[in-house]
Amino acid sequence: MCGGQVTLKYRLVAIDLDGTVVNKDGAIIPGARDAVRRLLARGVGVTLATGRMYQPSNRFAEELNISAPLICYQGALIREPDNGDVLWHKPLPLPLARTIVAEIREGGVHQYAYVDGGIYVEEMREEDLWYAQRNGVELKLVDDLTVLPNRRPTEIAARGAPADIDRLIARIHVRCGPEVIVNKVHASFCEIADAEAGKGNALKYLAGRLGIPQSQTIAIGDSPNDVSMLRWAGLGIVVGDAPDEVRAAADWVIDNGAQDSFCEAIAHLLDHSEH
Repeated sequence: MCGGQVTLKYRLVAIDLDGTVVNKDGAIIPGARDAVRRLLARGVGVTLATGRMYQPSNRFAEELNISAPLICYQGALIREPDNGDVLWHKPLPLPLARTIVAEIREGGVHQYAYVDGGIYVEEMREEDLWYAQRNGVELKLVDDLTVLPNRRPTEIAARGAPADIDRLIARIHVRCGPEVIVNKVHASFCEIADAEAGKGNALKYLAGRLGIPQSQTIAIGDSPNDVSMLRWAGLGIVVGDAPDEVRAAADWVIDNGAQDSFCEAIAHLLDHSEH
């Protein structure tokens, strides 16, 4: 292994959470803390780039000893992990948000509006309460999401049967076109954000703010919502059993058939860097 005092040519690593360093049970995978520690010891900044809200993202950042600004909500928000200062925010314009809400309602699926760090719903469900309580997020019940007074949602999400979600995504694309980014997180859940969001745009902004050239950035992920940052980064690394479209966006693909592909990727990076 390389010595801890050697500096890499890369200066910023953006890491996806779910499927990359967090397993299906919501826990950080074994070895990830040590892998991040090794990066930090080599003078590399580390951030998270996730679809999760800020509050749970901040909790994972604390567990991983990450102090760089966090990319949350699929790139719609960048926020400091310590004081919570907002550095970048690309919420949905209100007319567009109302159109999306109406389309989701027409599709007959459950929906969420993420506003000012809280979750707004038109129907309270047990799983929503569980998620909010577990992550320290406020869940608010309202009669009509289209009439939230002058408060632009950071993101809107929908949950339903896979076929209904597929039909909804198709309608959103037709109705909203290039104004939005639609991320299908899994078969029964999708998220809609402003087109100026996205992990790639957010990573570009954060690197510029930190004075780090594109060539000195790394992105690590495993899902379609990671593609934009994998393509933008100087080095894109895909880990695990990722879809073909994600693998095609990467410079490296590391899938060892186990849960620790991320740790192997970091070890490979550190052990084969110029020094």
